[in-house]
Amino acid sequence: MLGSLLREITKGWWPSGTRQPAQSTSLQALATEFDSADRPRRVALLAELQAWLESEPQSLRGWALLGDWQARLGKLADAEDAYRRALRLNPRDAGAQEGIGLTLLKAGCLDEAYLHLETAHKQQPMNPEVMVHWGLVALEMGQLNDAAAKFQGAIDRDPRNGQAWHNLGLVALRQGDTALGIGLLKRTIDITPDLGIAHSNLALASRDAERLDEGLQSAHRAVALKPQDARSRVILADLLTDAGDFPAAAQALVEASALDPADRGLRLGRAKLYSAEGRLDDAEAELRAVLSVEPSEPEALGALGQLLLLRGHFDTGWDLYDARLRSHAAPRSELPLPLWQGEPLVGRTLLVLAEQGLGDIILFSSCLPDVLARAGHVVLETYPRLAELMQRSFPKATVVGRDVRDPDTAWLNGLPPIDVCISIGSLPRWLRQTRNAFPQHGGYLVPDADRVASLRQRLSDTGSVHAIGIAWRGGLARTAQRQRSLELEALLQALGSTGARLVSLQHGDVEQEITLATAATGVPVTHWPELLADQDSAAALTCALQGVVSVCQTQAHLTGALGRPGCVLVPRHSNWRYGLEGTAVPWYPSLTLCRQAAFGDWQAPLQSATAWVATRT
Repeated sequence: MLGSLLREITKGWWPSGTRQPAQSTSLQALATEFDSADRPRRVALLAELQAWLESEPQSLRGWALLGDWQARLGKLADAEDAYRRALRLNPRDAGAQEGIGLTLLKAGCLDEAYLHLETAHKQQPMNPEVMVHWGLVALEMGQLNDAAAKFQGAIDRDPRNGQAWHNLGLVALRQGDTALGIGLLKRTIDITPDLGIAHSNLALASRDAERLDEGLQSAHRAVALKPQDARSRVILADLLTDAGDFPAAAQALVEASALDPADRGLRLGRAKLYSAEGRLDDAEAELRAVLSVEPSEPEALGALGQLLLLRGHFDTGWDLYDARLRSHAAPRSELPLPLWQGEPLVGRTLLVLAEQGLGDIILFSSCLPDVLARAGHVVLETYPRLAELMQRSFPKATVVGRDVRDPDTAWLNGLPPIDVCISIGSLPRWLRQTRNAFPQHGGYLVPDADRVASLRQRLSDTGSVHAIGIAWRGGLARTAQRQRSLELEALLQALGSTGARLVSLQHGDVEQEITLATAATGVPVTHWPELLADQDSAAALTCALQGVVSVCQTQAHLTGALGRPGCVLVPRHSNWRYGLEGTAVPWYPSLTLCRQAAFGDWQAPLQSATAWVATRT
């Protein structure tokens, strides 16, 4: 839920650091004191400056300084007025242009902010801080290449400008290049080791790179560097929630609230923690409180949509779930095509765009038979690992397997003319408004029959008459991997008594893990990693087995989409895909859910899974 990259304006609200405070000695003394004063004293100094300006209304520096101080105190409208007074005295003043640009950026008036900072740059083309601030506006506008060019321009002017390196790292992360982003953030820390925001963003990036422990170290470092900063504690709480350390996360949020109860991320952080703890009413209250102030806040809307879907409110949940596409972490850039919004598709070509993970693509593909029946033609974009399976399963569609992070649209050339498009995760908004709208299918993905037969023979040759697939780790660090996964050894101990031949369906490098667990339990595991490299061969292997036991991960979706028997081990507080209760899920009639009775306790689900496997051998 939380986790947007943080941006910060350098040097407080002194726009470029080059402005002399004022010509007046007394005014300069006020400025020097303001920088180190606490808030009550700053308010008093502001009043003194305003009084001084009554006698010196033609002081450009005085009005610009007033704008700086008001902005730093959060009085954005007053700051804008002060800067405009300065610009009436000299429209070409670079400091006032930069100051009003930053104020308008903070207020969300991005187009005008961009123009003012462009003007400041023209007046001071070698000023790296102006380039950094100009780039921040471009970044906020989503103009990533433009932002990167401006941050690089600041670095060219000042190679040790830590904020420019930091913001260039944010651009890389927004473009999906996590490795480059982490490298640039580390470069930032080498230059400015005490820049707390760099450590906070490194924490978020490390978490997204599946290095949660490293992320936690960076988050703690950010708190140590900025002990009075609420946001660094909110970020720490976010990662602690992912790690499953709910008491520590709650404490970090309490401390953040004491520092700044108005921090915009605080309620989102509490909502995420409450959802993870199963306190759904409390989570919903926090999200609705955010939306009462910011009705279009995408993270809050998307999180509330997921909460409503978890509770089975499909009629309202899907509408809010669409807000994910408007967040800074949006899965992709928009294409210049009209969106399909449920209207008739007769004779029209619909482009369905890939988003999110493999499991989500498989899940939302359950809607494809509906649109194929309605549309003149369907073009399906998907990941390369899914392309062959999708083309066989939906032969009337044109399937394009590609890296969906690549912003190049040349792949659309040569395709049938597209009339409308939709992200695949938005299909249920128009096709699954009620539980009754979910079809009772026997599988909508079609494996390669020859591969299935060959694999059944291969299993038979190894003496595996009753073969059960297993997958024990699922999700990402930011999607509660630690809560959704269990130790392989525990799974082998539970299922070993059934006499079934256990076959690994776990993606990734798990050879050593299997070796150690087998040695500890004496339960052998068949592992053919070459068959898990793509989803088509994994589908064939799944269909060659008598059933599958898995945690909540891609394999569970694949098993259900193939219509094969599956037993899914579900954590106590699951996500919306698995609902709140019961042993069935509307997406996949062939799956049986075995839920935790208590948070973190897999004993009851493993007992149920053992009984389930026994019925299949």
